[in-house]
Amino acid sequence: MEQQTKRLYTTHEVAKLLGVTPITVIRWIGSGKFKCYTTVGGHRRVEHDELVRFAQAYNLPWLGDEELAKRKDFIVLAVDDDAEVLEVLKDMLEGSDDIKLITVNNGFTAGAKLVEERPHLILLDFRMPELDGFEFCRFVRQDPRFKDVFILAVTGLKGTEETEQMKQAGVNDVLHKPFSLATLHEKIEAIRKNPRGGNGVAA
Repeated sequence: MEQQTKRLYTTHEVAKLLGVTPITVIRWIGSGKFKCYTTVGGHRRVEHDELVRFAQAYNLPWLGDEELAKRKDFIVLAVDDDAEVLEVLKDMLEGSDDIKLITVNNGFTAGAKLVEERPHLILLDFRMPELDGFEFCRFVRQDPRFKDVFILAVTGLKGTEETEQMKQAGVNDVLHKPFSLATLHEKIEAIRKNPRGGNGVAA
């Protein structure tokens, strides 16, 4: 059966097809260069014909559906007890064909998903009521199966002493609250390109 062309794209998918960041696509939409419509849930969608028109108008090369589908998933495990944070992550990464996002809100499920999914990146809220971030990191680093997992800790504390303790426990990099979506997206993209996981390796 002949594969049908995808008719609707998320901003993240458009970014991948055109080789730019989602932030760039959103700016194009905001400036009126790129037409889209918004779903009842508030999500932007771009029609296939509009994507082709835009790419041709601005002489932009794009991957096409088949080439995009060949990309392997980059698995992100987000561990946070803040439902709003998890929803923001879903909105940011929703629709990506090469990022698989798994969200959990407690330590028990985090451990189970770690073993089941073997993520490339763990986005870890270090201060959760039922999860000791230090113990969780040590658990990850003591298992050779997860030696290459990149751990990005999220914390509201900015003390250099605690940051150093996190890295000694196995954290690769620290993201301090509050942070912008653009900053978080840049972090994830940088980690995808150069994971550099493993114990004691700071980004």
